Amino acid sequence: MKKVSVYLGIIFLLFCYSCASEDEDILLSDSNYFPLALDNSWTYENTSRENSSTITGNETLSISEVNTQNPQRFSFTQTVTNFSGVFTTILSSGEVYKQNGEQTIIFDGEYSVFLSDEFPGFTIPLLDVTLYDAALTQGDVLYTSLGEVEEDINGFPVSLEYEITLAHAGFMENMTVNGQTYSDVYSSKISLNLSASVFIVFSDFTILQEQNASTITNYYAKDIGLIKSDVSTDIIFEDIPEQLNFEIPDVSVQSNQNLIDSSINLNF
Repeated sequence: MKKVSVYLGIIFLLFCYSCASEDEDILLSDSNYFPLALDNSWTYENTSRENSSTITGNETLSISEVNTQNPQRFSFTQTVTNFSGVFTTILSSGEVYKQNGEQTIIFDGEYSVFLSDEFPGFTIPLLDVTLYDAALTQGDVLYTSLGEVEEDINGFPVSLEYEITLAHAGFMENMTVNGQTYSDVYSSKISLNLSASVFIVFSDFTILQEQNASTITNYYAKDIGLIKSDVSTDIIFEDIPEQLNFEIPDVSVQSNQNLIDSSINLNF
């Protein structure tokens, strides 16, 4: 009889644990990682380091427009001192909206990529990009896109291929940014892979081997939104053919955005 009681007790505990885990998942799925309401704003301290040079600036990202279609789409405006951050610039290029309550956050916009003064910039269209999905877990891919861009350098055609991927990077119970501790933090990672070649006479010459050129790691806190964004860009170019008559130096830039103030309306 004692053994039966012990077994029943274990089963009861396992049942309670299972229920608690399910409740935790339900609570997590209802977390608001990007409060969207007109006039909500976030102010960031921006820092960029390249070689031995460091520059800083401030930036405020504000929700400036709401499209009344269903679902509501929210647009952003940047107010920048000195220089803007990479990811907030991406956000300000388009619109963010939600589906299924707070469970899915989606973005439409573009990513303007600037590698160096010697290499022409280009733009990657971003459509139906899932920034957050409560049904996914760490390691799951939220979005991926492949493309090719044709550019011109000194009269020679340059073909640049890209792959951009956004993945779920997990959760943290707490994270401290600029002296402020935030709880229930969601992280995602954007990876940009690039390769490039130039056509000279009858041959293609590789000027950029396929590589992970840039990584953007974003952190969102519950009921706050984006609290931190870290960007690492490291690009190694091949020897440039003499016919191009110029050189492209390697690129190594580290930048980050840290939230220093916010004005959030959750009652919408």
